[in-house]
Amino acid sequence: MTLILTVANSRGVYQSSDYQLTDPNTGALVSDRAGSKQLRANFKELNLFLAFTGVAGTTKHRTIDWLTAELKSLSLESNLQAICDALSRKSQVSMRPYGRKGRLTMVLSVASVGKPFRLAEISNADWGNKSRHQFDIHLYTIKKPFALISGYSGCVPVREQALLKALARKLDATPKEAMDALAEINATAARNSRGCVSEGCWVTAQYADGRDRHFATFNVGDQDGSITELALGMNLTDIVKKNFRAAPGKELRPVQSAGLMLAPRPGAPMLEPIGGPKTFLVSSPSIVGRLTSPSGQHCASIEIGPISKNITMRRNERVAVPFAPIRLTSIQSDNENFAKPMHPWPMLSSPLSIDGATVPSGWEYRVGYWIEDDVHHVEIPQSSLRIRKVAFLGDDDELVITVPECLVTWDSIQDVPTGVLEAAVIWCARLDGTNG
Repeated sequence: MTLILTVANSRGVYQSSDYQLTDPNTGALVSDRAGSKQLRANFKELNLFLAFTGVAGTTKHRTIDWLTAELKSLSLESNLQAICDALSRKSQVSMRPYGRKGRLTMVLSVASVGKPFRLAEISNADWGNKSRHQFDIHLYTIKKPFALISGYSGCVPVREQALLKALARKLDATPKEAMDALAEINATAARNSRGCVSEGCWVTAQYADGRDRHFATFNVGDQDGSITELALGMNLTDIVKKNFRAAPGKELRPVQSAGLMLAPRPGAPMLEPIGGPKTFLVSSPSIVGRLTSPSGQHCASIEIGPISKNITMRRNERVAVPFAPIRLTSIQSDNENFAKPMHPWPMLSSPLSIDGATVPSGWEYRVGYWIEDDVHHVEIPQSSLRIRKVAFLGDDDELVITVPECLVTWDSIQDVPTGVLEAAVIWCARLDGTNG
């Protein structure tokens, strides 16, 4: 048995998932790697985090792998019910060889622009007994405080159960406060579990900012591995692995990530998509910058890019895509703390092209860097670019690319902090009505 803790309210949905799994053949507990039971998937209308508890899989077929493959095979237009139906069918087939030992529970936390948060639980397990043959689907639309314990609920003390319910009721809790609280409750449950639950866990948050929906994640503990992230059918984790290599003797490992689902802005309603789909290439070389202390001491280097993305969309359509990988390197261990710097922050500039045609202004990233309580912080504020009269864009067209704010932190040179900047892309008529 392992443990998933979920709390939700009208402001957000937060989840922790530990790294312990069960071998279906021996029944032994498997203290596995980060990402062995967690993933993120982004579809056209929703962003979801999936965590599961139960069978880890065999040496040849990991549960997380066939779950990832199933989600990747689905249409990007899929709604939550269709996603749950597909996972339920696949799970029933995959667990059948294990008989009554084949217990599996999946918990999905879901965000959509301008809509209430939702949760889905797909399970064939009564955790007090053995598995059922049938996988049941329970969908919840979050309109009031909600708390759910999945897996080994017996290790969560009564006091911590009350804290979960109180956290769900605390509408003014910041995402960091909610995530820290879940990590603490998981750690307490782990110490009470006799080894059935790991203190290390993956913690996620999805929260509202008006109609926009933010998400954030972080890894608690020192587990190696990587969390699978699917965005519009693309595997962001593979993108990072292909573009970056860890230092000799080290391994890329999850630290944290963040992103944003943007709602249409007031006064600029999106029209119905028109015309056939257009595929175009957005590209940019990688750019490297130095991160320094106020005295000029070199603390680390940041590498953003390269970008090489084929984007397929129709006019008046909005899509979310992985935009640029991020990596922090040459991290020094003997730097002193210093305060978050005042604006304007240093700028990194990079050429940008559409189908090989140069965008005149290129792309610019502001980068803020500071060290607080021996924790390094790199913040890249939200940036946006309007592109006109380049490549396929007509006289009344514009392509708008918006990259949400991103924050990366780390507290050890043993970490190799990485991430992926995501972008919201809109191809539409010029919002200011100009032509030419």
